[in-house]
Amino acid sequence: MISESSYEAVSRQWRSKIDESHDFQVVRNDSVFRAGFSGSSVFESEFRKARNLKTDLLDIHAGMAVEDVFDGRTLFTPDGECFEITTTTGIKVPHPDPEQVRRRILEDLTLVRGIGPVIAGVLRRKGHRTVEDLISYRRFRDGAKDCVSRVLNGSPDEIISLIERRHSPSHPLAILASGLCGCDSYLFLDIETMGFFGRPVILFGFATIEDQYVVVRQFLVRTMDEELPALDLTLQHLREKPVVVSYNGKTFDIPYLISRSAFYGGTMERPCHHVDLLHASRRNAGRLLQDCRLSTIEQHLLGSSRSHDLPGSMVPEFYETYLQSGNPGPLVPIVQHNLEDVTSLAKLLFHFWEGQT
Repeated sequence: MISESSYEAVSRQWRSKIDESHDFQVVRNDSVFRAGFSGSSVFESEFRKARNLKTDLLDIHAGMAVEDVFDGRTLFTPDGECFEITTTTGIKVPHPDPEQVRRRILEDLTLVRGIGPVIAGVLRRKGHRTVEDLISYRRFRDGAKDCVSRVLNGSPDEIISLIERRHSPSHPLAILASGLCGCDSYLFLDIETMGFFGRPVILFGFATIEDQYVVVRQFLVRTMDEELPALDLTLQHLREKPVVVSYNGKTFDIPYLISRSAFYGGTMERPCHHVDLLHASRRNAGRLLQDCRLSTIEQHLLGSSRSHDLPGSMVPEFYETYLQSGNPGPLVPIVQHNLEDVTSLAKLLFHFWEGQT
C-alpha cells in the first residue's frame, strides 16, 4: 500500500505536469496533408466542436457530482476507493467453429518449413490446395505431417505459435486462430491518459464476453488517489484473461500500464497473447484511408460513424477542466469516447473473424 505522503508527492507531480502545454496541434482548415499520420493532431472543426461541447457540458452539469452523472458504484480495495461504470451491449457474438478454423489454417501452405509465397503458388497450380495434400509430396512430407498434427491436435497456444513463426502476429490467420481460445478468454482493452508516458491514467476501460453479451467495465479516476486501486483492479482482470485485444496496445496501452505499475513499485507481465487490431487494420485498409484512427477504421470496415466523438488528443484538456472546476461535465465525453473505443474493438475483431471463415 502506498503511503499518504507518497500520494501527496505524486499529486504535486501530476498537477505540475497537467499545467504544461497541450500535446496536440490544431490542423487549420482540416487539411489532411498537414495532419500527417500522428494521432496527436486535431482538425480545426473537431477542435471548435469540442470546445463548444465543453462549455455546454459545464453549464448542464453545474453543481453536480460524478456520482450524479454516471450510473456506477464505488469499489473498496486495500489501496483505496475506485469508481466503476458497467455497460452491457447487445453486440452479436460469433462463435467460430473450431474445426472450420483449423481447416482454414491448413489452407496456408507457407506454414510448412521451406515453403514461401512463390513455392506455395507453384504447388497450388499443381493441385496442392492444403497442407494435408503435401503429405504425399516427398519433398515436404515430413514438414506437412508435423504441421497437420499441430493444427488438428495442438492447443490454441501451439497453433498461434506455429502461425506467428511464419507470419506476423497481425496476420489474418493469427487473429483467426486466437478464436480457438474461446470467447471467454478475451479482454478488450483501452485506456485514457493525461498525455504521453509518465502521466497518470485517468480511465481504465476493458470489456469481456459474458453470456453472449459484451460487458464493458470502466474505472474512472475521480481523484489522484484512485489511480492505484483502479490500476490494480485492471491488472487483476488482465491476469485472468489469456488474450488481450487492443488498438495500438502493443506500443501504447500495455507499455503504459507497465510503466504506471512500476511507478507505484509493482510489476506487470505482458499478456500471453496480444491481438493488436491497429496492425490488422493497416494490413486490411491502411492504403485506402487518410489515417488509421479507430474511428476512421470503424467507418470504413464496419460502416458506423460517431456523431459527437471527443478527439483522443483532447481528453487531457477535458480532464484538466474537470480537475480545476470540480464540474463532472467534461468527463461525460471522455467516458463515452472510451466506451465506444472498447466496444469497437469487439466489433472489429468479430469482423476479422467473419472475413476469414
